[in-house]
Amino acid sequence: MDNCRLRPLIEDDLPFLFNSWLKSYRVSHFADKITNTIYFEDHHKLIRRILEDSKILMACNPSDPSQLYGYVVSGEVDGILVIHYLYVKHTFRNMGIGKTLLDATGHSTDKAGVYTHHTRMADKLASKQNFVYHPYLLFDLPNLSEPSDEQD
Repeated sequence: MDNCRLRPLIEDDLPFLFNSWLKSYRVSHFADKITNTIYFEDHHKLIRRILEDSKILMACNPSDPSQLYGYVVSGEVDGILVIHYLYVKHTFRNMGIGKTLLDATGHSTDKAGVYTHHTRMADKLASKQNFVYHPYLLFDLPNLSEPSDEQD
């Protein structure tokens, strides 16, 4: 895509990433019954932990890399592509940016992939792109919670 440049995440991108992910996922079926206090605090921690072991690509304006269009946060488990989150700003949707981000992960519809955050858009893309919803991968993130010294 000519009107989009992909680049790695830099520290200045973090406020945009956290803000957009938390706000857009807030309306998901997963989060709609959780209080704001619990959701924003605990999901922020989860995202921070996901980012530690993920590949993050930012889509931006080719002539101004600080103007962000969106991003993809992905990883791999046992050779299978995992998409944790793919986000494109409303203004830049339907311009191929999401497809460009997805293609940059190396995804091929010949091979199944999984995604960990279910949204309306993920639901639409899942069958077309050969993805399966697998939120339980989030429970197996190393260091997600500190182990207790006490035994039950």
